[in-house]
Amino acid sequence: NDDIVRFTNKLKNQEGRNIWLVGGGELLQSFIKEKLVDELIITVAPSIIGKGIPLFKEGDYQLDLSLKGTRNFNQFVELHYGVQN
Repeated sequence: NDDIVRFTNKLKNQEGRNIWLVGGGELLQSFIKEKLVDELIITVAPSIIGKGIPLFKEGDYQLDLSLKGTRNFNQFVELHYGVQN
């Protein structure tokens, strides 16, 4: 429930390297809106869910991405993108 900018800065001041955000589109949109996302690692699963929860919520924002790499794990594919400023 903390302010996300304050919360993120608090985490950045702790020991460790990366902050891993796991959650739905609403959580992600809050961080995108505050320009707190540096990378996206998206795992694609071989299932299509017609009424699933969207990863990216509708909103007034745009992210320009650059592909940093791909990996596959059995039937899953991981897409690693950097966010361009």
